[in-house]
Amino acid sequence: MFNAAELSRVVSLQEKTYQLLRWVNEHLRRGSLDFGVVHTATTTSEAAAEWIGRHLDNLPTAMRPRADEVEDFARLFASYLTTSFELKEKPDERLKSGCGCWCPFCTYVVSADNLTVRNPSKKAKQSAVNLKELYIKFLAESLELEASAARLDDCLSTPALAESVSLATYAHELIRRSRFASQGEGILVLWREIAWESGFVNDDPKRPYRRAKKGFKINAEEVLSAERRIVDWLAPPEG
Repeated sequence: MFNAAELSRVVSLQEKTYQLLRWVNEHLRRGSLDFGVVHTATTTSEAAAEWIGRHLDNLPTAMRPRADEVEDFARLFASYLTTSFELKEKPDERLKSGCGCWCPFCTYVVSADNLTVRNPSKKAKQSAVNLKELYIKFLAESLELEASAARLDDCLSTPALAESVSLATYAHELIRRSRFASQGEGILVLWREIAWESGFVNDDPKRPYRRAKKGFKINAEEVLSAERRIVDWLAPPEG
């Protein structure tokens, strides 16, 4: 089960990554941000950690990780960029790194104007299902509860648990992403299941919509409540 303190810490870091992307974009527009170092790092998260560590004292307090959290923060920031967005060249211009470094981190961040939100593929949607199965199985086994394939299917197909499963799985993967690499676009599918809403304009079935919930943020207490609901469902009835 979740460690409440660790969950709160990582949720806070995740929120800061979003704020940092907005801040970076604003200062790149002003030309007041330095990307003049060619990264020798081998991965996107390592390049992000190198850049964030170099600018740590200059970042606004509200979006600044502690010095001992830079690597965790960088992994979250890098995976947020590459999982949620893709680079699109505009018809009349070519992408530029701006600093001469063509590592994925620099290419994404300095081309913020060309970032577009990804549309998850069918493969990504199946990946999200797989992540849910892995999380529920992990949770059940950690509590020595039944984790048969039939039991997992029942849990995933119970409408009353759908939002709780998506939220808890996303949070579980968020903690993993702070320690290791991202699980790809399946994470984006999970995010949309909890942070987006759908319906019909003026209740007209011919005019469906799907959009981000205004001001949505992950709340650690809500994640813990979601996990408790799943545990209560998995646990056998007393007596």
